[in-house]
Amino acid sequence: MSTRQIALERMEILLDLAERCFDDHPERSRRYVELAWRISTHCRVRFPPHLKRKFCRKCKTFWKPGVTCRVRLKRGVRVITCLSCGRIYRIPLPKKPESLPVRHSSE
Repeated sequence: MSTRQIALERMEILLDLAERCFDDHPERSRRYVELAWRISTHCRVRFPPHLKRKFCRKCKTFWKPGVTCRVRLKRGVRVITCLSCGRIYRIPLPKKPESLPVRHSSE
């Protein structure tokens, strides 16, 4: 296994642990996020998009909608507000595929 694969695997494990222990120990989940961030910077590995959307990149708080972040949908954009530091993230939603014209079979 390469260093990159090991780093990604450990980052996923740490963020999974952060999610599981958030209800009982929110400060511990924040520490797990900080450790995952440190691994990514040390090994120069980017967070995959599905992991990047789980925490605030400013204050390293694990996001749980309604508890530590607010999620709103506005005009095709997902707006995530961190309730710990107030940072706002705007993530464009994928465009809807245009509907194809319905062809009626002449039977």
